[in-house]
Amino acid sequence: MDTDRLNRWLTLIANIGVVAGLILLVVEVRHAITVSESEAFRNRGNEIQEAMQELALSGELAEILAAANASDLDSLTPVQLVRLDAWTRATLYRMQSQFKDYHLGYLDEYSYHYMLQGASNLLPRCNELGIRIEENYDPEFIRAIREFASAGA
Repeated sequence: MDTDRLNRWLTLIANIGVVAGLILLVVEVRHAITVSESEAFRNRGNEIQEAMQELALSGELAEILAAANASDLDSLTPVQLVRLDAWTRATLYRMQSQFKDYHLGYLDEYSYHYMLQGASNLLPRCNELGIRIEENYDPEFIRAIREFASAGA
């Protein structure tokens, strides 16, 4: 009889240990998710800051973008067109990463909307430069940009 009672107590203690372990696991998973979301947000900020800093420190790139924004691609040299093409592609790749972050739950709605706005604004430049976005980027990303652009948001 004493062993039966001891077994019940041991089983109860083991079950309490399992429940406590599960609670700790949930706390750790929540913490890991919070850290991941924070890192994704920080990485996005760093990427944007680096791009803006590069633009600010490069007089030539600023001139290229100013000419491109004035729809004056004919005034650009072949080397400047290559730089504009590379800048545009790099910007789209950064935005594609943000698209993935959003769908993984690491990017907020406002940032996602802002990214789609910027990406849809790049579509005409991609066309002017001959960048075939359908062949170089995630089809879901391109579809989201086109839907956003066609909605006139």
